[in-house]
Amino acid sequence: EQLTFSSWHVGGYLDHSDTTMITADDRKKLVNWCYHFVDHCQLSRETVASAMEMVDRFLSTASRNVSNSADADAVRAVSDEALRDQSQLQLLTVTALYVSIKINDRVAVSSDLFAEMCSGAYSTEEIEDMERILLTGLSWRCHAPTAHQVGLSILSLILPFVDIPEDTWGFLIDEMKYLIELTVLNYDFVTQRTSTIALAAVHNAIGEIGSKAHQEQLRLYLSVIMECFYSDHSEQIINEVRRKLQSLLIHEEEDEDESSLDEENLGLEDLLKAFR
Repeated sequence: EQLTFSSWHVGGYLDHSDTTMITADDRKKLVNWCYHFVDHCQLSRETVASAMEMVDRFLSTASRNVSNSADADAVRAVSDEALRDQSQLQLLTVTALYVSIKINDRVAVSSDLFAEMCSGAYSTEEIEDMERILLTGLSWRCHAPTAHQVGLSILSLILPFVDIPEDTWGFLIDEMKYLIELTVLNYDFVTQRTSTIALAAVHNAIGEIGSKAHQEQLRLYLSVIMECFYSDHSEQIINEVRRKLQSLLIHEEEDEDESSLDEENLGLEDLLKAFR
């Protein structure tokens, strides 16, 4: 993770002072739509995290990883346009989801079928052309570990050393997954390392367990794992991400009844019209 992807974690790609650029809310709407899409198709939600990792990395690195000058120009042009054109951002996100489904899910979906599943908002040719540019811009590195996968790995290291009821483990895993899904929605976490998000989510999920004794057990072994495997991670940054995540969780719970995700009943074509 550190060697391959650390270069784009420093900054981010949105300039909130530039009114011509897309916004974090534009991105969030597309992530919401992606979640609705995979839920409707009974696909893994992990697919969305993988897709948005590709989108965020593509927009952050643009043509830096492309050696061929002509390809680099094409990648840069698409990246620049996606940062200022909501329709282009949507096509990029839809394409990343298509690529992620092919990589991560057992269901084989052709580009023709995928275009049809997206209500014909984009043609097969548009999706395939964007796929080539996306993969070129990523240097074909399109299978990065997600925060959920890292979180499960961390918990699997703790499991043999603690005596925790099965239902508590189930709650812990579900809570961690939910917290990580919130970070996928929120642009503020784009600049954080995947492992940092995973550690913060595990920490906060442990805090939601009812038994103080179980919390102490889990935190003890989590601290050992962090010392052994994540010693290069700043405790200050992890705590900052934990605070952001807790604040985001409170905000989501307050808005849940009011918002009820208006995009839920929108097709991709309707969402595109809303963007325009």
